[in-house]
Amino acid sequence: MRLILGVDMDNVEIKKDLGFIESRLYVARSLIPKEYEIAFQETAHYISAHTSTAIEGNPLGEEEAMNILAEKPNPIAPDQLEKINLDEAYEFMFFLASDKTTIIDEGIIRTINSMILKGLPESQARARGQYRVGPSKIVDSVTRERRYLPPKSTWVPTLMKNFVLDIDEWIQNYPGPVAAALAHFGLISIHPFEDGNGRTARLIADMILHITDCSADGMVSVSQEIHNQLGTYYKTLHKVQGENYKEDVDVTDFIIFHTGALASAAISLEEKAIHFSRLRDNITNQLSGLLNERQVTGLMYMVDIGQISTSRYARLTDSSQNTALTDLNPLVELGLVNRIGGGKNTRYILDPSSKIGNDEIVD
Repeated sequence: MRLILGVDMDNVEIKKDLGFIESRLYVARSLIPKEYEIAFQETAHYISAHTSTAIEGNPLGEEEAMNILAEKPNPIAPDQLEKINLDEAYEFMFFLASDKTTIIDEGIIRTINSMILKGLPESQARARGQYRVGPSKIVDSVTRERRYLPPKSTWVPTLMKNFVLDIDEWIQNYPGPVAAALAHFGLISIHPFEDGNGRTARLIADMILHITDCSADGMVSVSQEIHNQLGTYYKTLHKVQGENYKEDVDVTDFIIFHTGALASAAISLEEKAIHFSRLRDNITNQLSGLLNERQVTGLMYMVDIGQISTSRYARLTDSSQNTALTDLNPLVELGLVNRIGGGKNTRYILDPSSKIGNDEIVD
């Protein structure tokens, strides 16, 4: 028993997107200085964790989500934990994918699903990482009408055994973006877990992009673009899947959607890199001799994410806690940053009057 996914590789839109993705990712990647890679990678992981959970209905807004992901408060509510879990799963995936010989097997997929659901209420986490054993159906979150009926649970072990074999073949025989889209669609269609299938599928797709060097070293977020096109995402899934599981599916339309989302993510990264470069030049020119590269990194992080702690600053800039304090205090004195809270709860946030995020800065 095997899920067979067919794709028309002669499709004009797919060919166009593949060429565009390669060129735009190369340009975007070349615009980002090595010393700022960690900041771009962390931001992409946070955005992916936020938007992938938002796709599934998590109600937290972007600003609150970014602060939660950056600081990981404790104790935390389930909505917050969903985002933290997915971010930690992204870190785990990125570590594994740094070895390009990594083979995505059932153990990796089950571990990722387990991490995504860790610590959530019993109804969500009771069978984390385990294949479902009962009937399942996917319903519309608003109308509650059935959208898709997955395969029988008794078929799942065999389908998954063959699915991971197919992933390896796709990586070997297709361009990375196509292999990622095939894995994304395949996992959602098999729907092997009680919960977290969509988040797991999107993360596995991103893992394939990393392994095949199609992610700009983890600095793009396809989930953000999917979230921006959520109606089209569900419409395309429904169109290609149909209402009931099929063993043989032409997934060309979904590949077109997914590669298009990656192309949009590449454009977003390039625009962000250009904006970052302009802001960095603006800051360094107007505060010439006053800031080091670590401080510029910290300011740019605050533009993207929001508040930052000394420990987060130290990790971001690969420095010590003492160095972090030594760097952050002058930013407060210059009026660029405000210090809020105290003790272990001390945080630093951009002073709105500095207008750093608007390509301006006060003298």
